[in-house]
Amino acid sequence: MRRARLILNPIPWAQRAWNKLPEIVSLFDEAGIRVDLAFTKITEAMTRTVQEAIEEGYRLIIVGGGDGTVSEVAAALVGSGVPLGILPFGTYNNIAHSLRLPLDLAEATSNIAQGNAVDIDVGIANGTYFFEAAGVGLDASIFPIGEEMKGGKYEKALDGAVKFLGHRNAEFTIVLDGVQTRVQSPMVVVANGPYYGAGFTIAPQADLGDGALDVIAFDCNKAELVRHFALSARNRPRREIRMTSYRAREVTVAPELPLPAHADGKPIGNAPVIFRVVPRALRVIVPSRLRRS
Repeated sequence: MRRARLILNPIPWAQRAWNKLPEIVSLFDEAGIRVDLAFTKITEAMTRTVQEAIEEGYRLIIVGGGDGTVSEVAAALVGSGVPLGILPFGTYNNIAHSLRLPLDLAEATSNIAQGNAVDIDVGIANGTYFFEAAGVGLDASIFPIGEEMKGGKYEKALDGAVKFLGHRNAEFTIVLDGVQTRVQSPMVVVANGPYYGAGFTIAPQADLGDGALDVIAFDCNKAELVRHFALSARNRPRREIRMTSYRAREVTVAPELPLPAHADGKPIGNAPVIFRVVPRALRVIVPSRLRRS
């Protein structure tokens, strides 16, 4: 029997998938993997749990949860070479969709048991890893409110509406691999994968293994922006809005006025921000048809 550490976030797990735990353990057992459970919240404790598992000799880490939980565990595995298996139990599962992972429990377990691992790129924004997308401007202002609403604080909707209506387009200086350009946009998004937030298709052309980041600026009004994101939610491909895309390995985004920044929805202070891609820094298990040489 192979051993694996299975890390679960107890809060969303208890709400959505607690009754699936015996089935998961049984499915892995049938596949020849003995899973040792660890319950931990999205804090530094989660990072310590991963590091301790590696020190104890685990050569497979499995995470069950949504994008926030997956990102925290993945960040602790960057550069380790230890493969990550993902059981996607989140609301949007952006990372799982980007990797084309099965969402069905039995299929996801079988996929991990097969062990087909690839090395994918990781983004880093002012020292913080990101796996979906990061940005400066409007989305960084609204994403934290969206997370609170997802946790049941629906009264925050008014705060989000006020911030959205009060936001103005900003002048940005963007440096792409040493080449400078200027744009006017409500926000600048730097994407590692195609999806972020509430399953928004932000960069349909993004590839987690191409060694580059996709940079997107918008040339549209607020109504067009809202319509675009509403139609592209839940991982639906959509691209009709006026936007300009760039690709680079290193990007500096500097607005003329102070604006907040985020990495995978987590606040990281105000811009300017330096974004870099770390090629093939994380090993993940994917379906065999997606395996790269």
